[in-house]
Amino acid sequence: MNFGSDLRYALRGIRRNPGFSVIAIATLAFGIGANTAIFSVFDGILIRPLGYGDETRLVVIHEVVPKFSRFAPRIPVNAMHFLEWRKSVRAFERIAMIGGMAVNLTGAGEPERLAAARVSSGLFPMLGARTQLGRTFLEEEDQPGRDNVVVLSNALWKRRFASDPNVIGGKILLDGHPYEIIGVLSSSFHFPKLSQLYAMTIAAERPELWKPFAVKPDELEAMGDFNYACIGRLRPGVSLSQAVAELNVAQERLASQVPEKVELLAALVQLQDQITGRSRSGLQLVLSAVGVVLLIGCVNVANLLLARATARKRELAIRSAIGAGARQLLQQILAESLLLAGIGGALGVMIAYGSLRLILTRAPVDLPRLDEVHLDARVLFFTAAISIFAGLLCGLLPACRFARTDPQEAMKSAARGSTAGRGSGSLRSLLVGLEVGLSTLCLIAGGLLLRSFVKLLEADKGFAVQQVITVNLNLPDTRYPDQSQRVRFMRSLLDSMQTLPGVLSAGISNMLPLSGEGGNNLLTLEGTKVPFTERPLADIRGVNPEYFPTMGIALRQGRIFEQADRERKIALVSALTAERLWPGQNPLGKRFKFWDPDGPFIEVTGVVGDVRSVGLDRAPSMTVYLPYWQQRTWGGPSLAVRTALDPLAISSTIRSAIHHIDSELPVPQFQTMEQIVDESLAQRRFQMNLILLFAVSALVLASLGIYGVVSYSVALRTNEIGIRMALGARVADILKMILRQAMAPVAVGLCGGVVASLAAGRLLSGLLYGVAPVDTVTISSVVLTLAAVAALASFIPARRATRVDPVTALRYE
Repeated sequence: MNFGSDLRYALRGIRRNPGFSVIAIATLAFGIGANTAIFSVFDGILIRPLGYGDETRLVVIHEVVPKFSRFAPRIPVNAMHFLEWRKSVRAFERIAMIGGMAVNLTGAGEPERLAAARVSSGLFPMLGARTQLGRTFLEEEDQPGRDNVVVLSNALWKRRFASDPNVIGGKILLDGHPYEIIGVLSSSFHFPKLSQLYAMTIAAERPELWKPFAVKPDELEAMGDFNYACIGRLRPGVSLSQAVAELNVAQERLASQVPEKVELLAALVQLQDQITGRSRSGLQLVLSAVGVVLLIGCVNVANLLLARATARKRELAIRSAIGAGARQLLQQILAESLLLAGIGGALGVMIAYGSLRLILTRAPVDLPRLDEVHLDARVLFFTAAISIFAGLLCGLLPACRFARTDPQEAMKSAARGSTAGRGSGSLRSLLVGLEVGLSTLCLIAGGLLLRSFVKLLEADKGFAVQQVITVNLNLPDTRYPDQSQRVRFMRSLLDSMQTLPGVLSAGISNMLPLSGEGGNNLLTLEGTKVPFTERPLADIRGVNPEYFPTMGIALRQGRIFEQADRERKIALVSALTAERLWPGQNPLGKRFKFWDPDGPFIEVTGVVGDVRSVGLDRAPSMTVYLPYWQQRTWGGPSLAVRTALDPLAISSTIRSAIHHIDSELPVPQFQTMEQIVDESLAQRRFQMNLILLFAVSALVLASLGIYGVVSYSVALRTNEIGIRMALGARVADILKMILRQAMAPVAVGLCGGVVASLAAGRLLSGLLYGVAPVDTVTISSVVLTLAAVAALASFIPARRATRVDPVTALRYE
C-alpha cells in the first residue's frame, strides 16, 4: 500500500470519527495559527532583510567617551568628528550623518508640523534608495547656502500633495523658508524611526521629509554637541574590528585637539541589530511561548491518537497478521496524523491572518518595522514546515508504540475487552507530565511579566498623571530667531492659558517626563577643581514656576523661582542631584556653573522631587531646572495644562488660543499624561498580554489533556472499578485511587516545570522590573493554580467512575 492510499484511508477514518477529528484539528489549527501569526511578526522585525542591499556591511557608528561611560556607554556623534572620519577613514565605502528635527509646513493648506531629518548627501545612494519621482541630493547641495532642497517620503507625497506627479520643482515653505521639492522616494523604501538609530533613548519619529545636512560653522566644535546618528557601509573584506581600529586612530587625533585631556573611542553596531535590538529579547520570548503552546497541543493530539490506536488495536493486529509490516502500520498512523496537521495548518493560516491584523492594531508604536510585517511566501513556508513537524510529533509516539505490537498478543488483549490497553497508560502519563511541565514554564514566565508590570505601575513616577494634557510646539528660527522673542511667545502662551475656562494651571518645559534623554550638561561646583571627564552630568530643563504644580512635582526644600527672580541666576535641582552633588549638606545657596568656564555661577534656591525622564523602568537622572527665560529651548516648548475638565475636551480651546497668538504655528496632536505613560509601557504591555494569552492557552490545553487522559483511563478500567466496588470498595477509595494515579504525572510535571523556570528565569531578567527571576510568589501561585486545575480536571471523570453499576460492569467480564 502506498502513502496516497494511506492518506485516503486516513481521510475515511477522520470522517468516521468526527468528534475526535474536530478536537484534534481545532487544537492543531490554534497552535499552528498562533505560531504563524507570531512568526510573521518575528520575521518582519528581526529576520527579514532591511532592503538596503548587502546589509552585513551596514553599521551604525557611535562615539565612546570612557570617562562618561557611567552616564552612557555609547553616545551620538559629533558633526566635526563625522567630517574627520569621512575624510580620513578608509574602512568605509560611504558614511552618512543623520539629525532629527521638526519643521513647520506652512503656505497652502493647514499649517502642519512634520518629522524631518537632515542627512548627508551620500545616505540615499548608500542605502540603495530609489525615487518614484525626481532625484535625491547632490554632493554640492550638502553645503550651507545651497541646501534649500527637500526630498519627500512617499506617504507625505500621497497625503499632503494628493500624489501630484507634477510636484517636482514646486516650492514649499518650511519654517518660513522656501524649499524646492527635488524628489519623492519610492514606496518600497522604509527608513527607521530616528530614535532607533541613536545610542541614547530619545523621542524621535520616522522622517516624512529630508533635507541636506549642510554642516554649519557653529556645529564644528571638537567637543560640542553629540547629537547625531551616523551610518556607514564597510568596504568589502573589512571587518568590524578593523573599522573600529581605524576610527580610533581618528578619534585619538581629534582628542589631541581638545584642551581638556579626554579619551575618544568609537563603537560599531550592525544596522539591523541597532534598529531591532531593543525588541529582540521580548519577541524571542513571545515566539518561545507560542511554540510551547503548539508543543502542548501536539502532546494532546498525540494522546488522542494513542487512545484511538488503542481502540483500533484489534484492527491493527489483524492487518499485521495478514502481512502488513511494521513500516506499513507506522506509515498508516503517520498518514492520519499528517493529514490532521495538514488540515489544521490550512485552517491555521486563516486564524493567523485574523490574528495578525489584531496584533498589528494593538502593537505598540515603538515596535520597529511593523509596516513590513505581513503573511508572505516565507511565512507560509514556515507554516508548512511546522504543520509537518506537528504531524510527525503527534503521530510518531503512537505509531512506534503500536507498530511494534505482537499481533497474537494484540488479538488476545483485544478479546479480553476494555481492561486491556493499559500498556500505553505509562506513555500517556508521560505525555501528561510533559504538557504540565511546559504549562508550568509558560505560566511562570507570564506571571513574572505580570508582576513586573504591576511593579512598574506602582513605581513612583515623580509626577502626576491625572487631568493633565500636553502638546509639543515648534518655534522656527526664521520667525523666532532670538531668545527674547521665544520668551515673549511663551509668556503670551501661559497668560492665555490662565484665561481659559477649566484651566487650573499651565506649565512649559523643553522636555516633558518620559520624553527621553537630552539637554545634558556638565556641572562645575563652586570651590572645586575636577577634571573635565569626571564632572557630574545633569539633564537641563527650562521651565516656568507653574510647571511644578501643573505636573505634580513636589517641592522638597526651599522655594520655587518667581518672576521677580528674572535678573538672578538661580535654579532648582532634583533630590537626587542635591544628594550626589552635596551629600550631607544643605544644597540651598550652593552654586554651580555649566561646562563653559566663563559662564556665570547659578544659585540653588530649591529642591524638588525626582522624576523619571526616560521610562518608568529607568531610575531618575540628575536634573537641573532653570527658569525658561534663561534657558534656550531649541525647537520649541512643550505645554502642559492641568484642567478640572476632561483633558481631551479642552484641546480645541487650547488650539484656538495658540493660533490666536500665532496663526501660522502648527499645533500637533494633543496627548494626556495618561496616554504618555501608557505609550511608555506599550511594548511591555504588548509582550505581557501575548505571553499571558499563550500561558492561559497552555493551561486550558493542559487541563483538557489531563481530563481526556483520566476519562479514557477510567473508561478502560470500568470493569476493574466495578469489581472493586462489588468487593466492597467505597466511593472515597475509588476517588482516592484515581486521583492519586492521575496527579502523579502532574506532580512530576510541576517539579520539572519549576526547575526549567529557574534556568529560564535568567533569560527573562532583562525584561523584569522590581521582580527577581526566581520569584517565590509567582512560582508558588502557578504551582497551586495548576495543581488545583489538574485536580479538578481529574476529579470530574473520577467522580463519574464512582457511579458505575457493579452489576453492569461485571456483565461484560
